[in-house]
Amino acid sequence: MPNRIPRLLVSLLIAPLMVLVVGCPKKLPQEPPQTTAPGVGEKAGPTTEVPNEGFNETPETPSSLDEQDKDLARLNAQKVLGTVYFEFNKSDLSSEALEQLRKNAQWLKTNTKYRVRIEGNCDDRGTVEYNLALGDRRASAAKSYLVKAGIDASRIETISYGEEHPVDPGHNEEGWQKNRRDDFVVIR
Repeated sequence: MPNRIPRLLVSLLIAPLMVLVVGCPKKLPQEPPQTTAPGVGEKAGPTTEVPNEGFNETPETPSSLDEQDKDLARLNAQKVLGTVYFEFNKSDLSSEALEQLRKNAQWLKTNTKYRVRIEGNCDDRGTVEYNLALGDRRASAAKSYLVKAGIDASRIETISYGEEHPVDPGHNEEGWQKNRRDDFVVIR
């Protein structure tokens, strides 16, 4: 019996050492999936190609994107779509606002490849939450007019900046009048 204890201890010590020395079997590297059609005599393997559903057949090149960005920047710098102004605490369209919206609608009808973003803005009186809601009502009023004038609603997006994008930092009636507005930005 005294011989049995050392053998048991030796086997208990050797088993973990063997696991450390031998280790786990290594995984064999997998072949990367085939991304092109197989050649003659080759068998077809899995592909990673994705069908081109709903995408342009010819992707835009960086240079064409640059040209489009330059075109949009030029149009917006020229202010081809005019600004609409509002009375204090109102989102109603005045006669001046309606005239400017008529001109904007005409330009959009003529230039159908462009879209527009209407940005509702307010002066800095009132709470942030109230001004965001008022800016949204102003942008929505302009969008509603354009849709009724025949511009497809999918070509128009709206956003409210509330009081966050003033054009005049003045805290007087002159500055506030300039900040109560909808800006129109030509987009793709």
